[in-house]
Amino acid sequence: MPDRVSRLPSTPTDLLRFRWPIFIALCCLIPFVVSDVWVQMLVFVGLFVILGLGLNVVVGFAGLLDLGYVAFFAAGAYTMGLLTSPGSPIDAHLSFWLILPLGILIASLVGLLLGLPVLPLRGDYLAIVTLGFGEIIRLFLINRDDLTRGSQGLSAIPRPELFGYEIDSFTRWYYFIIAAAVAVAFCTARLRDSRIGRAWEAIREDEDVAAAMGVNTTKYKLLAFATGAAIGGLGGVIYASFIGFISPAAFSLQVSIDVLAIVIIGGMGSTPGVIVGSLILIGVPRILQFRETSDLLANFGWLRDALNALLGAIDAVLPGSIGRLPAAETWGARLADDTRFIIFGALLVLVMVLRPSGLWPSSRRRLEFAHDEPPAPVNAP
Repeated sequence: MPDRVSRLPSTPTDLLRFRWPIFIALCCLIPFVVSDVWVQMLVFVGLFVILGLGLNVVVGFAGLLDLGYVAFFAAGAYTMGLLTSPGSPIDAHLSFWLILPLGILIASLVGLLLGLPVLPLRGDYLAIVTLGFGEIIRLFLINRDDLTRGSQGLSAIPRPELFGYEIDSFTRWYYFIIAAAVAVAFCTARLRDSRIGRAWEAIREDEDVAAAMGVNTTKYKLLAFATGAAIGGLGGVIYASFIGFISPAAFSLQVSIDVLAIVIIGGMGSTPGVIVGSLILIGVPRILQFRETSDLLANFGWLRDALNALLGAIDAVLPGSIGRLPAAETWGARLADDTRFIIFGALLVLVMVLRPSGLWPSSRRRLEFAHDEPPAPVNAP
C-alpha cells in the first residue's frame, strides 16, 4: 500500500481552498495600514455587503425582484431605536444583544407580511408592488410622530458592548462588521447549497416547471422573503447603533436601488460579486472625497485640460453643451451627489451588455450564460 504523503497547499487548486481564510485575514490587517477615514469607509462598505447578501437571497437565489428592501432595513433600525433611544416613547433600556435577535425577528415578520400578498405576482408587477411597500413604510415612519418622532428621528442610540468593552471606535466597528458579514456569508452559502437553495434556483429558472416537479413555491418564496428580510433587519440594527441617530430620510428608495445595483453589478447569487459591487458603488464615491485622492488626481490636471479642450471642440460642432470636467478636489462631491446616478446607470448598462452575469458571477450563473461552441465538422472519408 503506497504511503500517503502530506503536501503543502502549493498548487493553485490547493490555494483556492484557502481563499476565504486568506481574504478574511487580509481584511483584518487593513486597520493597521490605513487611517481611520479609510476604516470608516470600509465600515459602510461592510454594512452594504450584509444588505447585499440579504437581497441576494431574494433576487439572486429565488429570482424575486424586490425594490422595497429598505423596509426590512428600516424595521431593524427602528426596533433598535425605539427600544433604546431616550426620546422614544417605549424606551425599554434593553441591551444591544437582546434587541439584535428581536430586530431580526421583526424584520422577518415584515418580510412575510410583504410576501403574502405578492405571491401571485412576477417580474415588473412584483417590482412595482414591493417598491410601493417600501414607500408605505417610509411614510408610516414620517407620519407617526407619537411613535417614531417623525422627521426629527431618534437620537442617542447606545452602542453595543462586547466582553466589557464598548464598540465605539471605527476600528472596533470594522471588526464587528467583518464578523457579522462572515456569519451572514456562511449562512447564505449553506442555504444556497442545501435543498432550500436548490428549490429557490428552480423557482428562479421557471416557477411553473418547479411547481410541476413538486416544489412548494408558496413556501419557498415566503422563506426567501423572510430570510432576506432577516438579514436586512440585522443590517438595520447594526446601522442604528453605529450611527446613533435614525430618521425616515435614511430609508429612502435610493437605499433599495443601491443594494439592488450592488447585487446586479457584482453578480447575482455570488458572494464575491456582492463584495466587489459594494466596493465599487459604496467605496469609490467615498474614496473620491478623500483629500489624498484629490491630491493624487490633481497631478493629472494636464489630462483634464486636454479632455476639456476636446469637449470644447465637440461643443463647437454640436448644438448644446456637454459640460467640462471639474477640478480634482470636487470630483468626490459631484460623484456623491447627482453625477453618480448617471455613472452608475451607464455602468449598469455596460454590465448588462458586456457581462450579463455580473462582474464576478457565481459558477452556476456563469454556466447559465455560457455558450457551447458548435462541434467541429467531421469530414466524411
